[in-house]
Amino acid sequence: MPRILIVDDDSDMRGWISAVLEEHGYVVDVLPSDEGVQRLMMLGLIDLALFDHHLPSKSGLSLLRDIRAAKISTPVVMLTSDSSQQLAAECFRAGASDFIAKPIDPDYLKIVVERTLSAKSSTLKNVAYKGMGYMRHKSECSFHNDSNSCDCGLKDVFEEIQNF
Repeated sequence: MPRILIVDDDSDMRGWISAVLEEHGYVVDVLPSDEGVQRLMMLGLIDLALFDHHLPSKSGLSLLRDIRAAKISTPVVMLTSDSSQQLAAECFRAGASDFIAKPIDPDYLKIVVERTLSAKSSTLKNVAYKGMGYMRHKSECSFHNDSNSCDCGLKDVFEEIQNF
């Protein structure tokens, strides 16, 4: 089952979101601040994170930027009571997968979580298929060391993997 991390300083909000997600079968971890988030996410056990924008020591947006700077690609959905378009745009530019304004509708939360996890799954499948193509290229193409001479039909995959 997918594992979701909730980072919010409001214990009532953490508990409510956690209950909604657990009711739908998700495994949920919660943290009250940014402390330990990056370390936990680097383990690769979190499938999706929900960050509150207003955290005590650092904004959720700053935390998101730190996560992306550390090359952690886990999808992040931003939660905030400030539903301005400017903030939403900043979050998306920083690498957020989605943005939810508080108060949160439980049905909408479920839809966003499902959609985000589905997109992540689809991306992982595409990476796996490209990796399989690269392995075929490496084992079957006599020109695998010279991409300019490659004629096995996997040259595009070879270049895509190198640029990934």
